[in-house]
Amino acid sequence: MQRLQLRNESPPDDAVVVIRGGIMNLESLRRSAQVAYQETGMHLISVFLTDEENFTAVCSRPELRRYKSIRTSHVAKLRQTGFILLATFQNPHYDIALPNLEDETLIRLAECFNPPTSNPAYAR
Repeated sequence: MQRLQLRNESPPDDAVVVIRGGIMNLESLRRSAQVAYQETGMHLISVFLTDEENFTAVCSRPELRRYKSIRTSHVAKLRQTGFILLATFQNPHYDIALPNLEDETLIRLAECFNPPTSNPAYAR
């Protein structure tokens, strides 16, 4: 198990956009969180944060541009729903910490995000 490295930075503003690539059904979220748990000992969901001005640039990152569709939210919505964002790896990467993998938790998380939309930087 690797140790989770956190960046030392101020918490993001409520208006910051949160981007998640790919499908957000219960099983895909559960699988992603289980992989993170095996690696770090925490149930985590990987996301990227950005302001509106840099949205397309962040979508162009190799980790996101492979996804035909993305889902977005805002930091405020995640906070209001009780989720914690951790500044992990390199900026603008974050992880959403999940208290458990119960359906109710995963549904609450998925409901924080808008319906899928086309990724402006999708590269086949």
